[in-house]
Amino acid sequence: MSGLRRTYLWLKSVLPDPVRESLSAFNQRWFARKTIQKKYGSWFDVDWRKKFRSLSDDEWKSAYDEAWKHRSNDCVEETDADLILSALGPKGSVLEVGAGIGTLALRLAKEGFKVTGLDVSNEAVRRASERAETEGVRIDWQQGFAEKLPFADGSFDYVTCCHTLEHVRDLAQATAELKRVARKKVVILTPKQKFRLYAENYHTQFFEHQDQLVQAFGLVRYECNEIDCLDHEHEFQGTAFLYVGYLD
Repeated sequence: MSGLRRTYLWLKSVLPDPVRESLSAFNQRWFARKTIQKKYGSWFDVDWRKKFRSLSDDEWKSAYDEAWKHRSNDCVEETDADLILSALGPKGSVLEVGAGIGTLALRLAKEGFKVTGLDVSNEAVRRASERAETEGVRIDWQQGFAEKLPFADGSFDYVTCCHTLEHVRDLAQATAELKRVARKKVVILTPKQKFRLYAENYHTQFFEHQDQLVQAFGLVRYECNEIDCLDHEHEFQGTAFLYVGYLD
């Protein structure tokens, strides 16, 4: 991250909430949509939040295929792999939902976990598979939606879903599916964010408070902590929630 970008994010973090919200509202009203269109061009659907619920599965996959063709965020820091490894516990089977181009899945496999990586984008799955082959790592790659996981109940010891839950179409269905296929734990990393109509991402779900994430999963045993990601170099800089839900 550039020094200017870091300074900008720091200034936003120290501004009083009313001032920050007023500046954001002004930007959303007058500048955000045109700025994003100019930056990314025709491949980026700047009106995604307005239309995502009406899109077909094929349209959804196509949008994410285009995103992965134009962007190469490997999510190394965003996934905070060391924290996730600590949260998982003893070696076992892991389903990584929203695997992207495979950074976390590769790390887990190299640490001795039996890993299945799933992403909605065929382009992401292709690139992840190529990375795994190049690095000599064995991972089962599949295309699929978080809301319709193609696995039997309790298929995996652990399910990880990092910087993906904010992208799902149906939050209740996605969380139910993540719990359904996990035997021991679900580990979630997702941004702490307020809704903004126009932004440089395809986020559809927003978690401003821990309670929103906790309630979405509805598990009796869980841990949920804020993680400082301000110094990250890639797509997300800010505060995230790391949620660990216990199923056994």
